[in-house]
Amino acid sequence: MLDSIDELRLFSKVFETGSIRQAADSLNISAAAASKRLFSLENKLSVKLFYRTTRSISPTDNGQKLYQQVSDILRSVSQTESLFSANAQLQGTVRLTASASFSQGYLAPFLSHFLSQNPQVNIDILATDEPVDMVERGIDVAIRHGPLRDSSLIGRHLADSGRVLCAAPGYLARYGFTDHPDALHQHSLLVVGKESSWQFRQNNISKTIRLSPRFASTLGESVYQMTLAGHGIAVLSDWHVRDALADGRLVPLLADWQIVPSISIHVLYPARDNMPLAVSTFIAHLERWARQHPV
Repeated sequence: MLDSIDELRLFSKVFETGSIRQAADSLNISAAAASKRLFSLENKLSVKLFYRTTRSISPTDNGQKLYQQVSDILRSVSQTESLFSANAQLQGTVRLTASASFSQGYLAPFLSHFLSQNPQVNIDILATDEPVDMVERGIDVAIRHGPLRDSSLIGRHLADSGRVLCAAPGYLARYGFTDHPDALHQHSLLVVGKESSWQFRQNNISKTIRLSPRFASTLGESVYQMTLAGHGIAVLSDWHVRDALADGRLVPLLADWQIVPSISIHVLYPARDNMPLAVSTFIAHLERWARQHPV
């Protein structure tokens, strides 16, 4: 008989992550305790659930079958727990990945507010501008910018981010500027990622500027710092440069031209029914915060 929901939760975590250690970390238990609990479940069922080697773990046919049943069981348990947890303090860890610049430039006040409201919830951020395999790294929530590429994840639209062409006053004092995108060919350009062109639109007129950057980086924060230092002109997200524009450290350019397209920001999470309450609450709070504090 299955008499421990904790064993089923552990089994599900091991199945999803392919790692006993990652599953143990997500449940705040030791790897040794996780292994013991998993063996206990296999003994109760009298079947082998995983093939184990020194380097990997993968489900057997029986493990595949059990996972289908466990998903329904854990979903029902989570729904039942939610009915009685409305007035209880949330507990657990939310593992989040987002770009370093977005984490600092937009998320920091939200995270501070969320932690204040939920003192028993821990936040663990992997700040990187590179895509992360969420299942492999044990990530609960990802915030990503631009087109979605991983169809195995559930994506929810958070906001649209406009972009601003800008430069430091010192750079403009040395090199000047005009009011047309063609002027960019005469300047040092600083580029985020691997963009090969910038597209501008004014009424029915479109203009594409091919890029030959003086400086390029996958880290938006690096490009931002180079722009502040006066090394050239950049296209940066409006949330990233809002403060620098407000206090004059950066100057917006081509205000009569729109930079297209805007960048969609999505919240992503692995497709699973038994989402921890702390994670689902975190996502709901983030969506509400984005509506109240537009990106």
